[in-house]
Amino acid sequence: MKLIIANWKMYPTLSDSLVLAPSLRSSLAEVKGVEVVIAPPLAWLVSVVESWRGSVPHISFAAQNVWPEDQGAFTGESSAYLLKNMVKYALVGHSERRHLQEESNDLVNEKLMSCLRWQIRPILCVGEEKKIFNSQGQSDDKQLDNLTKQLSDGLYGVKEEDMDRVVIAYEPVWAIGTSNPATGEYAARVIAVLRDQVAKKYSRATAGKARFLYGGSVSPSNTDQFLREEGVDGLLVGSVSVKSRDFVSICRAAAQYR
Repeated sequence: MKLIIANWKMYPTLSDSLVLAPSLRSSLAEVKGVEVVIAPPLAWLVSVVESWRGSVPHISFAAQNVWPEDQGAFTGESSAYLLKNMVKYALVGHSERRHLQEESNDLVNEKLMSCLRWQIRPILCVGEEKKIFNSQGQSDDKQLDNLTKQLSDGLYGVKEEDMDRVVIAYEPVWAIGTSNPATGEYAARVIAVLRDQVAKKYSRATAGKARFLYGGSVSPSNTDQFLREEGVDGLLVGSVSVKSRDFVSICRAAAQYR
């Protein structure tokens, strides 16, 4: 079953969110064979969750970020401990936070471990600044090393038995919010490298069961290009996810890949 995550980022207002959420609930409740996760802005998370009115088994919520400490003098932050009863998932290490808030690999790892401690499934985001593989098939070793280090540092201390709760989202920075997404073939090639890293750290069996997503300018027009690739287990959708019709179209397409 494919996993599709709607990262609403900081786009919708409260009124927008309270219109968008029931629209998605109505449209996606009967779309079987796909798992959908919605990540509203933190300011609206409680309102959206409370407005949901009953569970839909294949739809859940995610936090866009968490702070690694459980409680304390951390103005403006929310921890996995505080969010544990509202969300099933949480994004950690999103490229925008790595860039704008200068979050280090160590901090991302602390957030991931906090999520696991409070039974929230972390979505570990990793991605390179520039293309790793060019059109001639040659690789940029510096970009590749930075990417694999994000993964290895992010998973530091994670036990093999906990890997079934960790999702890894590959989001090339150069493709996010642009008209130049990666191709399905490129994404699958990089994800294969990342999966090999997991196999080396744990086992081939664990790597085979790990869920890897692609994120970066995903749209209804390129959804199939990614999901038909072996090893791509779902999508992390950004700005398009606040457009109900487009996001539902992506989820319907994903439901065909059971």
